[in-house]
Amino acid sequence: MKIALIGAGPRNLMAFERLVYWALDRKWADEVKILIFDPFGIGGRVWNPNQNHELRMNSLASKITLFTDDSIQMEGNPHLGPTLFEWAITLGKDFIENNNFKRQKLLLEEIDHLTKYSYSSRALFGIYQQWFFQHVEKRMPSNFSIEIHSNLIHNVKFDNEKYILLTDELAYQVDAISAALGEGMDEPSDAEKEAQAFAEAHHLKYVPVRYPAEVDVDDIAPTDQVIIRGLGLSFIDYLSELTERRGGVFQRDERGSLIYTRSGDEPTIYASSRRGLPYHARGLDQKKVGETYPRYFLSDAYVNNLVLKNQSITGSEFIKRITLDVELTYYVTLAKLLYPDINPVEFEKELATASNGFKKILDKYNISAKDRVDWSTWENPIPTSVTDTTSFTTFIKTYLQQDIDIANEGNKVSPFTSAVEKLRELRSNIRKIVTYELLSDDDYVKYILKYFNALNSFLAVGPPAFRIEQILALIKAGVLTLTGPGMVVENEDDHFVTYSSVLSDHQRYSGNVLIEGRLPQPSAETTQNPLIKNLLANKMARIYSLYLSDGTLFKTGALDVTTETAELVTPNGKIMPNFFLWGLPTEKRHWLTNGAPIPGVNDVRLRMADMIAARIVKSAK
Repeated sequence: MKIALIGAGPRNLMAFERLVYWALDRKWADEVKILIFDPFGIGGRVWNPNQNHELRMNSLASKITLFTDDSIQMEGNPHLGPTLFEWAITLGKDFIENNNFKRQKLLLEEIDHLTKYSYSSRALFGIYQQWFFQHVEKRMPSNFSIEIHSNLIHNVKFDNEKYILLTDELAYQVDAISAALGEGMDEPSDAEKEAQAFAEAHHLKYVPVRYPAEVDVDDIAPTDQVIIRGLGLSFIDYLSELTERRGGVFQRDERGSLIYTRSGDEPTIYASSRRGLPYHARGLDQKKVGETYPRYFLSDAYVNNLVLKNQSITGSEFIKRITLDVELTYYVTLAKLLYPDINPVEFEKELATASNGFKKILDKYNISAKDRVDWSTWENPIPTSVTDTTSFTTFIKTYLQQDIDIANEGNKVSPFTSAVEKLRELRSNIRKIVTYELLSDDDYVKYILKYFNALNSFLAVGPPAFRIEQILALIKAGVLTLTGPGMVVENEDDHFVTYSSVLSDHQRYSGNVLIEGRLPQPSAETTQNPLIKNLLANKMARIYSLYLSDGTLFKTGALDVTTETAELVTPNGKIMPNFFLWGLPTEKRHWLTNGAPIPGVNDVRLRMADMIAARIVKSAK
């Protein structure tokens, strides 16, 4: 049997591991050849071990793994192994020293200072993946062989129950495919094409939507004025590239505050977004591996029962249950912190049975009005008193410092931070609701795609707190200006200009560099990935579409796959057997498909890897 793994990032490395251990456990005697295709090699594109060392992960090294464990609800047997942190402090140094990685000295210094509260470099996670691959490869049974190809697969044909994988020069015949394509690139929008043309006509620099690690910004001069559109995680990457990597230094003053000392090589940076605020800082993680808050309203039992009965839920009920679970954790943590007379166990029990809201209980326990959750403020923390540039500048410095302080209180102490942590812990059940299509198409668009996704990103997908500290330090050093909500970017004479459409004075900032500080949105309709384009053209795949009550068709941009097995679905609803596609190309068919696997929490990515291996092994018998 021949099995193709298209993409050599974490997902397909986990699928490889699962195939090996299924074969070992079941004594699978067939001759098996595994072909891995990735132009970037083991670890794939995002986790290139030779990328700039300033680029960090967004999850703790102690809570990242590629190994299954006893928490995983799967058919195969778990194969235990070290987390990224455990590997780094035990085996990492020897592995790095025995291999020729570009920034070896920085990597070894990183390991020397790594703790269970550290956010590792992306390069270190890429090296962990290379070690993981070699670890599994050594354990392959004798009937297994493996080939690694740097060819780009641009097309797949299906003929006589076999798949033919095509590159520019060669063809490969296989029996099964796992495609985990990762980050892609989209065709530029009309606005992006216009900005590019304007930049070329006026000798400006325009950086379109790209993965920041692959963008060369070294030609940006210290005299340049840079406009960054977007305040998400790509914005953080570009800040690091334009400041810290250019020799600027972050250090603590005598009061413990982070300050930035210029190198003199930094440009001036103006940045904003529609909301005008960076994502919230991730709180100090005080929980053990696998430790979670109880889920009461969007509980495992409730969601599993919906799935079992194929019972729908309205969008408003769905959002209500999420907010109740989040608020409950907030109030229980609040009571422990500020209301010592409240018995937290009894308080939690009462809240857990109040499915219509908590007001009566909060009144009973005399919870102050100022301590109660205000979702409108969580969604938009900028007060109405902030009306112009001066008041916004004052506000943003205070706001960022408060965000840092709250995050550093920790996710078992701070009410807000614990509530946001609960929102992350609800992800597995939110994913099930989406995956099993338990919302109507109208409600999915209205409540998830047009409301919840943006709020969830703002609250729960932010950077580590030290990144927000760096933003604040750069503002104080005069390197960075956050320009206010409602960002507008226009072409004016021979330069770009940006301003806030919300602040009354509309202060304008000129720039000769414009960077699109966001990642491409996965979309099969606009992707530049030739494989996805050809799968659609060959009618081996279709775009997941929603049929709305007003008669319109809403194309999500995701490739459609089966609910249980993640196999491609054709335009006529046929299943492409043993052609598994998972990860970002299925975003909106599934929910929140990015991120690294987490140990001890029945991680969906590890479950999916085992399911794919199980299907392939069983299909061969």
